[in-house]
Amino acid sequence: MGLNGQAIRILLAAAAALALAVALPTIAAAKGTTIYAKQLTRILPQGKEPVLFEGGAFGPDGRFYFANALAKPGQPKVLALDLKTKQAEGVYSDRKSVLVSTQFDAAGRLYVTDFEGGTVASMNPDGSDYRVDFSGKVEGRKLHPDDISFDPSGHMYVSDTSGSPKNPIGIVLRLDADGTNPLVLADGMAGPNGVTFTPDYSALWVSEYTGKRELLLTLNDDRSAVAAKKVAMTAAVGKGKFDSNTVDAAGNVYQCINERGEIFVWSPAGKLLRTIKIRQDLGAPELSATNLAIKPGTRTAYVVVGGEAGGFVYTFKALAKGIPQSNGGSAELAHLDG
Repeated sequence: MGLNGQAIRILLAAAAALALAVALPTIAAAKGTTIYAKQLTRILPQGKEPVLFEGGAFGPDGRFYFANALAKPGQPKVLALDLKTKQAEGVYSDRKSVLVSTQFDAAGRLYVTDFEGGTVASMNPDGSDYRVDFSGKVEGRKLHPDDISFDPSGHMYVSDTSGSPKNPIGIVLRLDADGTNPLVLADGMAGPNGVTFTPDYSALWVSEYTGKRELLLTLNDDRSAVAAKKVAMTAAVGKGKFDSNTVDAAGNVYQCINERGEIFVWSPAGKLLRTIKIRQDLGAPELSATNLAIKPGTRTAYVVVGGEAGGFVYTFKALAKGIPQSNGGSAELAHLDG
């Protein structure tokens, strides 16, 4: 994200050193557990500054939408990639926002989060009819909204990537479909980032960016409160951070590890099934694998990747098919090719 936003994450990252390191499940010797994602296309060339892509979701037109968090004023801040031509088109830009998420609701409207502006906004897929759906303070504090997930009723669940292990002030916020009636669903977290429903919508997987762990929040019947909260997975990832996540039809959890160029794939019970890696062969580090989406109805996963070598989209085969939750809660889009 922009220099100010990048500074915020650097400060958050410094606090992560205070977290307790917990070893990964011991499956490193198991054959075939590591997969290298394949480069689909380069979106931005190498430049003077690193690239930080965020978000990743499929629109009703079948294109893959994502955000360029470090885009300067006038540069595209939301892009759409045509998977057939491998050409990306800028669909939205402004002068101030630091956009870090792209998600579609069931009606096909594109939602974004402004990390520095503290807002949730939406637009048509072509960038028109931009509107701010949520802004303002919650319990007296401006938020740093990051990821979004939708339940079947259209409620938005937004992570607030604030806090650290020493100062766990991050929350998960629930909003009505129109962005009103903010409700603090869960609090006391160290930089909550990824937020994804389980396949049956009974619980949320929430990753703590600086806490470096995966939380499972079991919800009540109308999803307005947390019935149970537990730490489900942890990992010793060095300088890496637990960024965005998603699930597949089998309930497996795909957790992006930013600043490490890896994705861990856990079973719902917490067994490490795969490690997806971005091969570091481009002459400069490409470690910001921040977000992915599994195309609903297919097993093809798409990862936004950035760093000093430029900005890319990579692919790999997921363990099971994508579902609405793998796309943030949108319509299933199973009719799309891929």
